[in-house]
This record gives sequence, structure tokens and C-alpha cells, in this order.
Amino acid sequence: MRIFLPIAVMSGLAVVSMSFSGCETPAQGAVSGGAAGAIIGAISGNSLRSTAIGAGAGAVAGAVIGKMVADDRRANYEGGPVAYGGPEYRVATPSRYYGYVISPYRPHATVDVRGIRPGARVVDPVSGYIFINP
Repeated sequence: MRIFLPIAVMSGLAVVSMSFSGCETPAQGAVSGGAAGAIIGAISGNSLRSTAIGAGAGAVAGAVIGKMVADDRRANYEGGPVAYGGPEYRVATPSRYYGYVISPYRPHATVDVRGIRPGARVVDPVSGYIFINP
């Protein structure tokens, strides 16, 4: 029991520090999940084997979650699901006011594009998707 307490405390500190940065990549997710799994394994099984099993299971789960988060962020940045030929961006609709366009994505916000050249990619500040300035 004396050897598992320091491992559990250090793993707990690692989980707390990683939780503030989030699982932005599969590697970060694996580290966070492994630390959390090690803590749970050490507390529940009270042996080195259960700590190792918990760390392995947590690392796998964390890596999967990190991959899903990374793919979701990439899809949002690129304007939606990626097609085989690459991302396809929608074109905004010109509004009746000069220098403003209507986003092709819901809720169809009006976006200020003054100073942005036609044909350029613009990020919709409301939806976070990218569209083409007409």
C-alpha cells in the first residue's frame, strides 16, 4: 500500500494538470486517460497489476477520444466533413449592404467582409465554418 500511494498521488496531479489543457490530440488523450486509469486501478485493485491494467485501458480510451476531438476540430475548421477531393466550401450571399455578406451556414449571420478580397476564405464568427467571399 505504501508504494501505491505515491503513484496514485502523482497520477492524480497529472490528471488534474492535463484536464485543464484538454484532449486536443490523441497523444494528450492517451496520457490523460492513462493517468486516470492508473489512479482508478490503484485505488480499486490495490496492486501493481490492477494499476497497469487501468493505465492501459485509460490510455486506449483517451487516445480514441483525443482522435475524435481532433477530427471534429479539423472538420469544423475546414468547413464541414472532408470530401475525397478535399474540403468544399460554400459561397456566401451578398447582402444589400456594401461590404457585408450572409453566411451560407445556419443561423446565416451577416458577416463584415470589408477589406477581404473576393474569392478569399472567411471564417463565419457565429458557426465557425469557412465560406468563400463572393
